[in-house]
Amino acid sequence: MRVLVTGANSLLASNTINILLEKDHKVIGFLRNPRSFPLPAHKNLVLQTGDITDPESYLDLLKDIDSVIHIAALTSQNIIDYEIYKKVNTEATVILYKHAIDNDVSSFIYVSTANCFGYGSSPDLGNELKTSRYPFTKSLYAKSKLEAQQILLQYKTDSQKTKLVILNPTFMIGAYDTKPSSGRLILSGYNKKVIFYPSGGKSFINVKDAANGVVNAITSGRHKEAYILSGTNLSYKAFYKKVVLQLEQNSTLIKIPNFLLISVGYLGDLLRFFNIKTDISSVNVKALCVDNYYTNEKAKKELKLPQNNIDEGISDAIRWFNLI
Repeated sequence: MRVLVTGANSLLASNTINILLEKDHKVIGFLRNPRSFPLPAHKNLVLQTGDITDPESYLDLLKDIDSVIHIAALTSQNIIDYEIYKKVNTEATVILYKHAIDNDVSSFIYVSTANCFGYGSSPDLGNELKTSRYPFTKSLYAKSKLEAQQILLQYKTDSQKTKLVILNPTFMIGAYDTKPSSGRLILSGYNKKVIFYPSGGKSFINVKDAANGVVNAITSGRHKEAYILSGTNLSYKAFYKKVVLQLEQNSTLIKIPNFLLISVGYLGDLLRFFNIKTDISSVNVKALCVDNYYTNEKAKKELKLPQNNIDEGISDAIRWFNLI
């Protein structure tokens, strides 16, 4: 196949491109800054510089493409204007989808976020049937991804040629984390004698598993279906224990009381009120206090989502960051 992958230098996209190349597909990696692309040159890989909000920079690429894997997104947590998120994550996504349909692209794989669905605790995990829950209903990033997801699912077209599959990954860990993005969680514990952790937890997934799920969705995903790509549900304490073990550090883990963490979040809200950029907000810190857990049963059954140990993803990330 010939596959266009947007946001090519991101964590998930880099790993997805790696798998596509291993399977001998031809890949066009669409990105803004080719200098940050982490993979080596390959005979089946072409990098194309452009901006996802500018259709003129990708229209010609769609003329001979079998599948679009749309991963590009604005993920920064310090933006306070929803319209900025909406322009990139919602409007640009819908426009790209319409152009894919116009060019008879066989499949359009949209990578969203698991937080478009309701999370759950260990006895009652979140799934594709549950609606988004607070505090993620107040997250501007999650809101923009959900809005795009809803528009795509409701979009009516006479074309029967373009299959739409929506993928909703949880917190991905692994190599090729160029920003870094999720890898900052590992870096936050590196070489620390004391590690402070929040009371909640996340659904962690080895990014290689998520990338395999993305590639499998091209052939196995069903039209207008969404799939949560999740792996191991862990508290932050349990996750940091795994990180410390692999780093061979003697670190003391101390839980941050919820009231203290939320107080810091409200301080972040105050800074944002004065247009001071910060990742800290009451919404973001409250997200750290919940068990943000999901099941992957649907993706395992229909997409053959692999289940590699999250320890391998942590190990890959540690090697990528040259921490040992």
